[in-house]
Amino acid sequence: ECLGQLNVIQRKWVYLEPIFGRGAMPHEAARFDRVDADFRNLLLSVADDPRVLSILKTPNLKELLSTVLDQLERCQKALADFLEEKRQKFPRFYFIG
Repeated sequence: ECLGQLNVIQRKWVYLEPIFGRGAMPHEAARFDRVDADFRNLLLSVADDPRVLSILKTPNLKELLSTVLDQLERCQKALADFLEEKRQKFPRFYFIG
């Protein structure tokens, strides 16, 4: 379960990091920065001990993963809402994926 969540988190983070990392949507950047810090800290602990089962020893891992996933989903929803707003104002943006 935890590894599945970590995989979903990683995919969402890889999608959102280039967008928020460049300063887009400053009102959501603070939320992403907190998630980014948590995710990077988790990955640092994985890098210290790359054995799969070692990550399960992380305290409050389930809560951390669910919190990070929830925050990433909120960032993704804010991005989708932002793009939809821009598409309403400028119909040519419907071609932007």
